[in-house]
Amino acid sequence: MSNLALRDGDRFLFMGDSITDCGRRDANAPWGNGYAAMTVGLIQAKAPGLQVEFVNRGIGGNTTAELEARWQEDCLNLQPTWMSVLIGINDCFQHINGREDTSPEHYAARYEALLRRAVEANGCRLILLDPFLFMRPEEVTDSHRRGWELLPRYIETVHCLADQFDARLVKTHQIGQEILRHHPATLLAPEPVHPNTTGHAVIAQHLVEALRGA
Repeated sequence: MSNLALRDGDRFLFMGDSITDCGRRDANAPWGNGYAAMTVGLIQAKAPGLQVEFVNRGIGGNTTAELEARWQEDCLNLQPTWMSVLIGINDCFQHINGREDTSPEHYAARYEALLRRAVEANGCRLILLDPFLFMRPEEVTDSHRRGWELLPRYIETVHCLADQFDARLVKTHQIGQEILRHHPATLLAPEPVHPNTTGHAVIAQHLVEALRGA
């Protein structure tokens, strides 16, 4: 008997951008080859008798605006009982590049509205993963400096929403920073936004940890 909060008959939805997508719409269907697929594997290894349906609806390049446009089809129509969401790094950098509707304020309001719709639809339980940059502070380059400085505002929104919706929280950025105190950034990612196999494994492990307990 596992100590996971999942139960037989649950439908678990992974929602996000390219970090969640990871080829799930082509050669690596149906879960991709990133943290979503690894999470499924870890759960099945831990609780082999558990009958849970896993669905990945990550799409590369998405911001919260793109999530909003497909929320009915890719979230509400699926009626998930559990949903993990990792979104925000594209909002952050697109805002830096001049896209006003991805500002921290727009991000917070839109993200809250999306989660509210999911919870009110069928009581969906949530796991929120904050956006991250897997890089060491002393190695921030000019191309990422503005993102590094603005990202904490997006992270703060996720933490506040986790409190508001009684969601489980994975502090992805902090977890990465703790690891990178002892290792080069390339341990987790070839560049700061998209994890390598180890980076995805770290995310998956902490997502499964967040599912412990009732």
